[in-house]
Amino acid sequence: MVNVIYTELLKLKSTKIPWLVLLGAIPANLVALFAFLPKIAPDGTPAGIDIQDMFYRQGMVLVMIAPSIFALFTAYIISREYQERTINQLFSYPVSRARILSAKLAVVFILIVMTTVLSCIAVLAASLVKLLQGSINFDIIWLGLKMNVWVCLLSFGTVPVAAAVTLIAKNVIPAAVLGVFATIVTVIGEIGHGQGGILFPWLTPYWPVRHLAQDIADLADPNPYAVPALIILSATFVLSMAFSLIYYVRSDVHSGS
Repeated sequence: MVNVIYTELLKLKSTKIPWLVLLGAIPANLVALFAFLPKIAPDGTPAGIDIQDMFYRQGMVLVMIAPSIFALFTAYIISREYQERTINQLFSYPVSRARILSAKLAVVFILIVMTTVLSCIAVLAASLVKLLQGSINFDIIWLGLKMNVWVCLLSFGTVPVAAAVTLIAKNVIPAAVLGVFATIVTVIGEIGHGQGGILFPWLTPYWPVRHLAQDIADLADPNPYAVPALIILSATFVLSMAFSLIYYVRSDVHSGS
């Protein structure tokens, strides 16, 4: 399985996927750096840099961008053989189709992890400086890191949906349209700050980000929609994954030729 994943990673050489990873990571870093702009506290004194707020801004932007970027990752990796008319050769390899599709999705997950890690660069650098200065403790950094781990894992929950759409269409466009639509709904949901918005699967990753915001505002009440949202996301993942595997395994060997 490792060799199959490595092969899929090698296919990304000389592609624009690395630039797409940066496109997903740079906006989150830029918004996080807004914390360095001069601010005034309610008592009229200059306000310092708030690392927790930086993590919140970074997570918020990452969740907004994720549906489009991650859908494009999925669509490109899965549709490439169909677009290049090499799907017959791929299906002739002595590797099961289920393993091939699993390897492709594993590569998508790796790209999601890379995007998430790179989106944290600015806030982690600021955190390290503040930690060395003794201005903060590691608990704040750990809270932000946990938020990003949750965002990363929850974002992968909708990837099989993009995979299913791509397998049916055999090109990138439908999944890209799905990603744009999901991004629009996600942005609207984040702006609304409603607790029930996380029931939309692509907006579920906003749950840990919103939880971080509650910690900043000293609001300890848990989101009552968290469990239903996780159930909906899990069902979305399982059903779309099952469909993708069955469809891919049963595909005609002459597809795309």
